[in-house]
Amino acid sequence: MNPAFSRKANKILDEIVLARRTMRAFAEEAPPREAIEDLIKAGLWAPYAALAVGGRDDFRRFFVFSRGTAAILKAARLIQARAQGMLEERRAQGGLPAAGDRDFVYFDRIRPLAEKGHPSLAVAPYYIVVAEYQGVPASGLQSLAHVLENMWLKATALGLAFQLVSVTETMARDEEFVRLLGLPFGDYVLDGCAVGYPSAEPPKGRRPDPAAVTKWL
Repeated sequence: MNPAFSRKANKILDEIVLARRTMRAFAEEAPPREAIEDLIKAGLWAPYAALAVGGRDDFRRFFVFSRGTAAILKAARLIQARAQGMLEERRAQGGLPAAGDRDFVYFDRIRPLAEKGHPSLAVAPYYIVVAEYQGVPASGLQSLAHVLENMWLKATALGLAFQLVSVTETMARDEEFVRLLGLPFGDYVLDGCAVGYPSAEPPKGRRPDPAAVTKWL
């Protein structure tokens, strides 16, 4: 145990964990490059599946898109097209789900992405895509969850707004998007987030009491 991890350090960690929120309202001002590099460093040090990546040094890659650039505009168009394709595929399989169906909420969220594109990609100063090598066993998505959580906690500590762009996961199956990243198609799984300064107060969090959801065996 690192002696530097005092009660004070634990208290700070607790505060960061409890303060973490999804923030979808981004200010115009862009955070400095150093802040984004801090997020990437936090993500890089997240756990990974050492057996699956087989000793590769390039098992984890980061791609930073800046607001207003040709790259982010192209990425946003490809993501919108992907959402449109997902709806078309679902319609071909028997139509979009009705209210009350198990997958209704999911496709109800996909619909505005298909119609208007992802709103945060137009306003957030940065869109960060993380790629994880998908080896054997296939555990890349689990590793990406650790990466994004590390980055999210770091963003909270830095006072940044952070929003998961979960549709990024589906873009690993889009050859044009993968080529935009310069990655070999089929080798990596993806996830992503939008980052900036918040333009509004984050919503209050709500969780049950730990005792109500814990069973000691």
